[in-house]
Amino acid sequence: MEHGGKTILGAAVGILMLETRLPRIHGDMGNVMTREFTVRLKVGRGANPENAVRGNPKDLVDLFVEAGRDLVAMGADGININCGFLALIQDEVKQALGLPVAMSSLMQVPMGQNLLPADKRCGILALS
Repeated sequence: MEHGGKTILGAAVGILMLETRLPRIHGDMGNVMTREFTVRLKVGRGANPENAVRGNPKDLVDLFVEAGRDLVAMGADGININCGFLALIQDEVKQALGLPVAMSSLMQVPMGQNLLPADKRCGILALS
């Protein structure tokens, strides 16, 4: 006999998205066909590249917390985002949602660096 559970099962990854009109080719995190598993996407209405990258990301905390809560309600067990520049609000969003949150792929740099020989280092390319 089963007890407890979720309203929606099988949507363990939630992805927060900026409001954009980009081509979402296969491999892009905004293309749900990129993965062989279910993800939920939620657009942060009003969050765009201009105010996320060139503005103050702290102004977007409430917006992404609300969108993140929607993803949690849809069954997400962890949250990612499609704009690494929003790493600056990682702590606020993580605390508000109470589950694993990765606001930037740059969080993987220490692990990548630990995998390399001592005379090598990670390189980072960014588009703004």
